[in-house]
Amino acid sequence: MAKEVLVLSWKYGGVREEIVRFLESRGCRLAEREIIYPVTEDHLCELIRDVDGLVTGLEPVTKKVLAHANRLKVISTSGVGYDHIDVEEATRRGIAVCICAGCNNHSVAELTLGMMIGLSRRMLEADRAMRRGEWGRFFGQELWGKTLGIVGLGRVGKSVALLARAFSMRVLAHDIVWDITFANEHGISYVSLERLLQESDYVSLHVPLTRDTRYLIDERALSLMKPTAYLINLARGPVVKQSALVEALRAGKIAGAGLDVFEVEPIQDNPFIEFDNVIMTPHLGGSTQEALERTLYLSLTNVTNVLNGLPAHCQVN
Repeated sequence: MAKEVLVLSWKYGGVREEIVRFLESRGCRLAEREIIYPVTEDHLCELIRDVDGLVTGLEPVTKKVLAHANRLKVISTSGVGYDHIDVEEATRRGIAVCICAGCNNHSVAELTLGMMIGLSRRMLEADRAMRRGEWGRFFGQELWGKTLGIVGLGRVGKSVALLARAFSMRVLAHDIVWDITFANEHGISYVSLERLLQESDYVSLHVPLTRDTRYLIDERALSLMKPTAYLINLARGPVVKQSALVEALRAGKIAGAGLDVFEVEPIQDNPFIEFDNVIMTPHLGGSTQEALERTLYLSLTNVTNVLNGLPAHCQVN
């Protein structure tokens, strides 16, 4: 009997026929379920019964959910983050957990640079003024020659660094693992987090959410930044302590922020709407057509490989 694969990620809704064809070519089939978004924990407990493989977006795959997964053998995210999955419990149950590494780093990097440019040139303020019928003058600053601090020089961080170097930016990096070859080749300096925060005109976050990175950017970290510096977060919301960032913005301790991720998503009672110097997007860093195609192929390949007794390309446990 064909193995059933449940595809949760909403972004694949428009390519159902492609998914069906791909799965059938690998001896699997799409699990037909009525999915109600946003997917709650209880709803996922119902959906996951009698499913062999799972492709997730950001739906939390908790210990409770996994207890209802009576046939599950493999989970693949449709991105690179997997903090929404209880990997320890999945491992205990013999369930492979895979990611789509390398599929959306260009998309995330381009949005990062877009936010930097938008903030530096005060594009949102200018746009809003024109919509009010005003014709003002908004003086910003160039990226050229400024210092970018990248916290997390992994796949996304490296893509950001390459774009920044094209703007002749000085690039500093902080990471627990150093890629000296890449850094030397592109003129990047590894430094302590404290020095990075003190010297950077832009601080861009590209780390996974772990015990060590939760609230990595807190009151103390923000106090080390220049009052003329911008914080960009396209990693995970809880890497930044939201209350501390709101207070720093209100007090003018930093120049502004670009946020694609938030502590709780979707964000409720959004405290950032009062700031003209904050650009917000609804966790769409990897939401491009090109990244969609790559993640669809790799997530389905990961799942079907495991179900057919082959190794996954990006297994994390």
